[in-house]
Amino acid sequence: TNVDKDGMLEGPDLDEVRRIASVVRGRWLYSGGIGKIDDLKALAALRQVNLGGVIVGKALYEHRFTVKEAHEALRS
Repeated sequence: TNVDKDGMLEGPDLDEVRRIASVVRGRWLYSGGIGKIDDLKALAALRQVNLGGVIVGKALYEHRFTVKEAHEALRS
């Protein structure tokens, strides 16, 4: 979890995701800053095969998008 971004809904730190993906062996989850569908699309566009998922708790809690909308966005 990026504690500087957690709960802020201002978007993920994409450079940090790239750095983590380059050093972590195995699958991992990213958390922190996700506030809109475009944030999920940006993470998916990085194509980091070991990024296993994203935690979007506050965005869902605040009804920024639904799980169904997130799945649909990531499928396209």
